[in-house]
Amino acid sequence: MEERPTRGHDRALCSWLLLGIALLTLFPGNVGAQTEAPTEPFELEHHLKVGPLDSGAFVVTDVDYFRSNTLVVKMADGTVVIVSSPYENLGTATLMEWIDRALSPVRVVAINTHFHLDGTGGNDVFHQEGVEIWASKLTRDLQITEGPNVLAESLQYFGTPELKDRVLRSHVVPAEHAFPLEDGKVFDFSGESVRVFFPGPAHSPDNVVVYFPGRKLLFGGCMIKPETLGYLRDANIAEWATSARRLRRFDADVVVPGHGKWGGAELIERTIEVAEAAAKSPDE
Repeated sequence: MEERPTRGHDRALCSWLLLGIALLTLFPGNVGAQTEAPTEPFELEHHLKVGPLDSGAFVVTDVDYFRSNTLVVKMADGTVVIVSSPYENLGTATLMEWIDRALSPVRVVAINTHFHLDGTGGNDVFHQEGVEIWASKLTRDLQITEGPNVLAESLQYFGTPELKDRVLRSHVVPAEHAFPLEDGKVFDFSGESVRVFFPGPAHSPDNVVVYFPGRKLLFGGCMIKPETLGYLRDANIAEWATSARRLRRFDADVVVPGHGKWGGAELIERTIEVAEAAAKSPDE
C-alpha cells in the first residue's frame, strides 16, 4: 500500500517553500532587473545602509564616512553597474560581498564620478574583484596626482583611530578604462543604456553625473547639494549653478546626491539656488 504523507509532512513542506520564497525575495540572484527585490531599507556590516529604489536599483550609504552614497543597479542582462564608491576598502569589500551574494552579477562595471575618495576609494577592491572600472581621463589624472594628498587630508575629519586606520589601509588605484571628460560615455547593456555626462565644474573640476533613462534615475553625485555646498577644496563656486542647470535636460523621477537623502528633480533646483547664493556671498 502506498504510504500517504501526513499533515505534519505537508506543514513542513509548506514551511520550506515559504522559506525559499523569502530567500528569493531577499536575494534575487541572476534573474534580471525585474525580479522581486527588497522594498524596505536594510543594513550590511560596517554601517552600510541599503535603500531600495525600484526593482534592481539600490542606494548604499556609507554611514561612517559622511553618509556617502553609492548607486547599485542590476541591468536586465545581468550586469551590475556601481556608480561612485564607498570611501575605503573595508566598506567596498562588504558591498561587493553583498552584490555577489544577492545579485549574482554576470559582469560588474564601476563608474568613478570624481577623483575624491567618495568617488574612487573602492577602486583597490574593485580591481581585486575583477570589476571593470571606468572614469574620465581627468578623474584618472587627478587621482594619480592629487589622490594621496586627498587621502592624507581626509584623516583630520575622522574621530576614531579605527576609521582613520581603514582609510590608511586603502590604496589609490586609478581606473583601467577612461573616456574624454567632455565627451562623456554611453554604455549599452543589451539595449538598456546608461549615460555618463559632464555638466561642467562644480564640486570638483571633473564631477560627472550618471543617468539611467529607462528608469528616469539620475546619480547627481557631490554636485547635488540642496542645503549647503559643503566641502569646497576643489570646488568652482562661480560655475556651480550654471553646471547644475545643465542637469535639467534629464527626465529624472529620482535624483541621488553624493551624500544624504535622495529625492526628485527638486534637488537640482534647490542646488541651483544654494549655488547662486554662495556665488554672491563673500563668506563662501
